[in-house]
Amino acid sequence: MLLIFATVSMWRAYRRASRRAAELSAYAIEEATELEGLTAQLNEHGFALEHTAAELFPKLEALSAFLGQPLVAATIPWMLRRAMGRPYRRR
Repeated sequence: MLLIFATVSMWRAYRRASRRAAELSAYAIEEATELEGLTAQLNEHGFALEHTAAELFPKLEALSAFLGQPLVAATIPWMLRRAMGRPYRRR
């Protein structure tokens, strides 16, 4: 009797593990297919992205050097308030 119970439990566990392995395999195939598509898209547009980065990064570097100055950083909130028409209010 115990042997039958152990055999049935073992068979159910085996089926459950097989089912989960099949689901995991299907999920892995879906993810691999999606990654393959993203890789192909990146390879297609990689040159354009590289060209854009080559133009954009020096401009961002110059802008960050300008905004890093203490006087400029202190004036930005004042300029934003003036641009939006809100005077500085003290409480």
